[in-house]
Amino acid sequence: MSSWRFLPVALAMVLPVLLCVGWSWFHAVGEVRKDASIAAGVVRVQTGTILTQARELLVRLVDLTAKDCGEALPTMQRWATLNPYVRALILAQDDRIYCSSAVGATDYSITEFHRWPRSMTPAGWLYTAQGTPMAPDRPAILLGVPGRDGRSGAVVVDGRNLQDIINSVATLGDFQIELTLGEGAPVRSASWTDWAGSVEPVYQEMTDSMNGAKLRISVVVPPQALGLEWQKLLLTYVPLSLLAGALLAWAAYRLQRSRQSYREQLRRAMAAGEFHVEYQPVYSQVTGRFEGVEALMRWMRPGTGLVRPDIFIAAAEQEGVIIELTQHLLGLIERDMREWDTPPGFHVGVNIAPEHLSSEDLVPDVRAFVAATAARQPLLVLEITERSLIEDSGRARRNIDTLRAEGVRVAIDDFGTGHCSLSYLQKFPVDYLKIDKGFVHAIQPDGEEALVLDVIIMLAHRLGLSVVAEGVEQRFQFDYLTERGVAFIQGYLFSRPLRSADFMAWYAGQSRPVVPD
Repeated sequence: MSSWRFLPVALAMVLPVLLCVGWSWFHAVGEVRKDASIAAGVVRVQTGTILTQARELLVRLVDLTAKDCGEALPTMQRWATLNPYVRALILAQDDRIYCSSAVGATDYSITEFHRWPRSMTPAGWLYTAQGTPMAPDRPAILLGVPGRDGRSGAVVVDGRNLQDIINSVATLGDFQIELTLGEGAPVRSASWTDWAGSVEPVYQEMTDSMNGAKLRISVVVPPQALGLEWQKLLLTYVPLSLLAGALLAWAAYRLQRSRQSYREQLRRAMAAGEFHVEYQPVYSQVTGRFEGVEALMRWMRPGTGLVRPDIFIAAAEQEGVIIELTQHLLGLIERDMREWDTPPGFHVGVNIAPEHLSSEDLVPDVRAFVAATAARQPLLVLEITERSLIEDSGRARRNIDTLRAEGVRVAIDDFGTGHCSLSYLQKFPVDYLKIDKGFVHAIQPDGEEALVLDVIIMLAHRLGLSVVAEGVEQRFQFDYLTERGVAFIQGYLFSRPLRSADFMAWYAGQSRPVVPD
């Protein structure tokens, strides 16, 4: 084995490790993101609790906007005292604040709140702020509501509780958390660093809060925290990936050795169930019904797709496994026919290679198939090539005589493409002559005679053989053939080859088939 053939073995060894490294990184990111989402959820729920209580006060504050400060102040102070989250309750007239639960009656412009947005009344407040005039270094949440006669009210929520919640949650996973309400300033955890704002958050969410204002929560994780999580996963899974790589390398080596023989590939495919059978319906011109099928073997190879029949059949013949492949085909047909609902005498055409036709295995193989499908009582048709007649050593003739005596029928497949002379047809016992589709495609729409095709049909009739035409795709081909007494017709005009279940569904609807136009 040349050195380059060991490349798949090396890849098999390395690939699991590379996949492990990549998977563990994405898994580490996912775990960190999951923890970050839980942390953000805690912050969101606690913030929602605070805002809910603030909204309840805000609704009650509307009634106080109709009163003077002296009349409203005792109630405002009582409410502010009983609510642990409230820093102050405020009443305003246009852009002038005239009453505060913290300082009582007052008169100053909202624009004097240097950390609050200017040109804004309390009715438009719903945001986070880094501070207020009385507590410039402590974050707050501002909520406003319109009142009566141009007045409005506002609730200033103390941000210390919110800050404590964010700090507590941030320590659970070495997180850096930022919360923003509306268009306000962010409230950040104590762990927030200068670089945190320049990196992509590991988790971010945005939810509706009130009056269209959005509650945004971002969670940032230091690179070293993510690296530690990744390192923990690598220590767990890299040894397993090395073991998997060793096993795969061994399997790849064995596969490399077996791939030196197509024989092993075909045997492996049969054992793995990669082959299936498709059935091409055969129409009887005499009865006007579909009287049988031709069984066509197909190989769907994982990672490759459909392998052309002419390729794998030629390889099977060359590697000496064509008999095993045909035996496998008979087994697949027998398995499919257990689910069929076809009448006795339904034709089932099976291609038989010259090697099988001349072997001592043919008669027992066919007898076993007939016995296994006795419940359906099919008419088995062995389709052989012209080469089978030319290369016959005598055993093929004896096999056919034996099987025909037991009710099996024989067809010459793709007649006209080989070098079979008339003498072989006269002395060899066959029942059907299958015309190759190349002659069928020679039929012209204008009705011009296809002379070679006509000679083959006439020859078959002279020899007392029924004619089967393959590859019929057009209605004018069908008309041409039926006018010349061709008994059986198959092709895409009626149906493409179908897998067993699809064929049965199709066949069930063909009790009175109509020839397509």
